[in-house]
Amino acid sequence: MVDLVGYTAGFFLMWSFLPQIIKTAKTQKTDGLSVGMLIISIISAALSELYAFMLGLTPMLIMNGIFLLLLLIQLVMTLLIDRSSANIEIAVES
Repeated sequence: MVDLVGYTAGFFLMWSFLPQIIKTAKTQKTDGLSVGMLIISIISAALSELYAFMLGLTPMLIMNGIFLLLLLIQLVMTLLIDRSSANIEIAVES
């Protein structure tokens, strides 16, 4: 029963970023998305992953690992889109 609660909580945590990833991929816009928040979330997820590994907490290890991967995907997309937008703005201004 305890593992079921862990898996359920982890399931909702790991999928919490999926709508943002889909929206970013479709619109190619990251307006209002904070890179700082993503970095802090990645650090938090990485430390939680280490904690789960050290204590052998399998549900937390699996779910945090997937959540960390989703956060990294969002960060990479955000940085690439922001970089692309900056290049377009420079070209338009020239």
